[in-house]
Amino acid sequence: MPKNEELEKENLNNELTSKIQVESSEKSQSNVQKSKKNVEEIAPNENVVIEKIKSFLSKIIAMQEEAKEELDTKKESKNNKETKSTLVKKVADVPKYMLEYYDLPYRYNETIVKVLAQTPKKLFVYWDIADADRQKYIDTFGNDFFSKTYPVLLLYNEDKQYVREIPINDYANSWYIDIDDPKTKYIIQLGRKFIDEPVIVNQNTFNEENIILQSDYLPFAFSNMMEAPNDHVLLETLPDYILFRNIKTNEESLKDLRDLRNVFGQNYDVEEFYKTHYKEELTDGRFDMANPSSKITSSSFK
Repeated sequence: MPKNEELEKENLNNELTSKIQVESSEKSQSNVQKSKKNVEEIAPNENVVIEKIKSFLSKIIAMQEEAKEELDTKKESKNNKETKSTLVKKVADVPKYMLEYYDLPYRYNETIVKVLAQTPKKLFVYWDIADADRQKYIDTFGNDFFSKTYPVLLLYNEDKQYVREIPINDYANSWYIDIDDPKTKYIIQLGRKFIDEPVIVNQNTFNEENIILQSDYLPFAFSNMMEAPNDHVLLETLPDYILFRNIKTNEESLKDLRDLRNVFGQNYDVEEFYKTHYKEELTDGRFDMANPSSKITSSSFK
């Protein structure tokens, strides 16, 4: 083969080879760019997917919380209904009336004396001295007025015209008094007696307040007038005959009350009544009409 042909053939091969290499390089670069583009396109898609997954999970969590709240609401409503039902049942079991308690005050801060009859032979007295009156006596007789005097109650019997003095103490505001005369009128006076001779330290207050001083006795206040109850058996409403039973022997007998009415009238003395109808039970002296009293001697006040 001539040299010229060989050279041409070699040059042609070289050109083909060069061309192939160029094309291959361009193709390779194109593939790289396409890969980058695909990667760039894929990356945003993955973020979108992740965001969608997060959104989905958030919705699931929100649904779970909503379901939990709804369940708690139902439970609370059920508990409220049960509680209301229990309360209604308890209210239904409560009695129809209401019990109320009122605590009475210890004192009303006013000077007052009241007397009541507990029995025909026993009286109940309660009293109070206002703070203003206490201060009045302190101003008149000195700061030691209450230490140099002691309290007393004077029992006046208006029907039989006698007076009895009853010493009390500064810690009491009420007192029980035994009396000997039922069916009579009584008045109680509260006052204080001086241990020694009284001394007036403020004559102006003594005059302005019209304080009354009876020797060594200083009266504070009078009570209401009260008539003690009757201690007799009232038989005017009973029939002519009464059936009596002896509780020891269980024997029954009729008692005629007509003669007793004619002799004693409508009010009957208890002792006479028992002596007439229960002679056999009074022989041993078991019937005692005496009522215990304070045994305190009468005052010099007449």
